[in-house]
Amino acid sequence: MNTLIFLLVALGLLLQFWALIDIAFTKRMQNKSLWFLIVFAFPVIGSIFYFQGRDKIVREFNPKFSSNTNKFSLHRK
Repeated sequence: MNTLIFLLVALGLLLQFWALIDIAFTKRMQNKSLWFLIVFAFPVIGSIFYFQGRDKIVREFNPKFSSNTNKFSLHRK
């Protein structure tokens, strides 16, 4: 029983630290301080909410391709 409690506490702390590190190193996110306080005040629930909403908050995929898309060509001799 003690092992199970220790394992759950360790996983909760790992989740909290992972979320806090992710918040600290994310560059394109608004309200970093608010998310930091939420995760710090409510470790497990705040981390779960952060990771669930992170893709909507952070992810922007805007690839920039060069105009020359035919860099490689196969030549038969």
